[in-house]
Amino acid sequence: MNKAFYILAVFLLLLGTGLVLLPDREHSDEASPGELLSNLRNPSRFISTDKVAEMIISQDPALLLVDVRDMYDFLDYSLPGAHSIPLEEIMMYNWVDSLSYKQSQIVLFSNSDILADQAWVLLKRKKYENIHIMKGGLNHWFETIIQPEPPAETAADDEIDRYQFRKGASIYFTGGAVPLEQETSTEAVMVKRKNKTQLVEGGC
Repeated sequence: MNKAFYILAVFLLLLGTGLVLLPDREHSDEASPGELLSNLRNPSRFISTDKVAEMIISQDPALLLVDVRDMYDFLDYSLPGAHSIPLEEIMMYNWVDSLSYKQSQIVLFSNSDILADQAWVLLKRKKYENIHIMKGGLNHWFETIIQPEPPAETAADDEIDRYQFRKGASIYFTGGAVPLEQETSTEAVMVKRKNKTQLVEGGC
């Protein structure tokens, strides 16, 4: 009787140990808390609105813009070529292939940084690579790209150059008249308010 009791006790102990270790095995494909914390502290996870504008204008094939706001906000206004993947759907199997291309530069954005930051954490936890957040979101996009503030007359050359780029980008994205000396053969991408009944292209 004592022998059977000890055998049962050892079996239950081994089973309990296995159950404790099992979750770690199931989640071995996830980043550890230490890795996530290290990535959170890395400023390279952010990408500027200037860089995003440059990549859109140059039609960079690696750029994958992901709007993580809800569908209504996306239909109301978004960036050219952006895909709508609301935050609550970001980990759904439908998007796995689209978000796992090693060659892609995925840029998440929302109105500010909040929703995009949450989406970034979810994706980095699953060890997705080349994931960035557009710094400041669409609010900052309007401040810097659509309606840039002219620098002071005493501003440094790099600040003036940045303003000139933003001014040209504003014309490009709003469809304004381009001066003759700035005309190019590239067709301008129009940023316009979308009809809420319109189907979204490339949104799934």
